[in-house]
Amino acid sequence: MDNYGSTSHWQGFVESRVPDILSMVLLTWEKFPSPFSDEFEDPVTNRFCVALKRTRDRCDLPFRIDVQLVELNPEAGEEQGRMDIVFSPPAPREDIYFCLECKRVNVVTAKGRRACYSEYVVHGMLRFIQGQYAQRVQNGAMVAYVLDGDCPRAIAGIEGNLALNSSALRMATEPVFATSSLLPYDDRVKETLHNRTPVTEQFKIHHLFLAGSTTSGSPVCSCAAIP
Repeated sequence: MDNYGSTSHWQGFVESRVPDILSMVLLTWEKFPSPFSDEFEDPVTNRFCVALKRTRDRCDLPFRIDVQLVELNPEAGEEQGRMDIVFSPPAPREDIYFCLECKRVNVVTAKGRRACYSEYVVHGMLRFIQGQYAQRVQNGAMVAYVLDGDCPRAIAGIEGNLALNSSALRMATEPVFATSSLLPYDDRVKETLHNRTPVTEQFKIHHLFLAGSTTSGSPVCSCAAIP
């Protein structure tokens, strides 16, 4: 063991601080200016990361917070994925972190509503299960920007996609959202459990449903429409 501690020590440290990270995300969103009802993910995530850093400084949370961080395949040197928001402890390993993968749902455009539930599952959750993100830890998080503010509708819609993709998601339980084991009294937080491979420990995804304001939104015109 060196002066920085073992890999298992830092893995355990990250796992122990997950409740603090989730609570900080929720607290930060409560004071965050609501995004437009048709706003793209990256601008929201960039602003939210800045807000998280400010909250971290007040909460004295011992993590570096980065946005759009790239993880490379350690063997091929190729990009495995571009993670939205990453909480990294002061560890001597770049692959030990807590990742927030952010997706917008219930988007309201000039052409109508886009649910985006399948994108949340296929282009979000599956990145954890396939090992693109968070290979060395047992926890990660999905953040749903619920742009029309209707979280119950978003939860039900995504849950339907869990059932459709349960095999690919390697669900360790029924393909439904469970009450959060860390924040059981907060309806904005759910969790799912997955078997990433037969030889590794189960992976838990924490799901945070962050409601936008029903009054926010860009002007309804053809230029605001999303194809």
